[in-house]
Amino acid sequence: MECRSTTQHITLIMKLPTINKKILNAPFVSLHWKDISGTAEWLSLKEAINSKVIICISNGWLIRADKEVHIVAADVNFNADGTLGDVGGVTTIPTVNVLKIKKVSL
Repeated sequence: MECRSTTQHITLIMKLPTINKKILNAPFVSLHWKDISGTAEWLSLKEAINSKVIICISNGWLIRADKEVHIVAADVNFNADGTLGDVGGVTTIPTVNVLKIKKVSL
């Protein structure tokens, strides 16, 4: 049996949006934060005492940052006219858990 590779061409129906910091009027960031760690398995007392928190990284537009929370939206979609539609992949992080924020150039 012979296997042949084929390439398909896709025609875009709508113009692709320009990705820049003006999309949400918010900086695009890589945000490092700490989260809880939990397990349902049996651990020795020594293992339990040595449990650590988890370090996470969320990337996206920082749509809110105040003394209570930092909110990152990782995804955006657009209306047919090119205007911003909705945001998705929203992560809400307690500010006390934020370790580092690095702005990313678009």
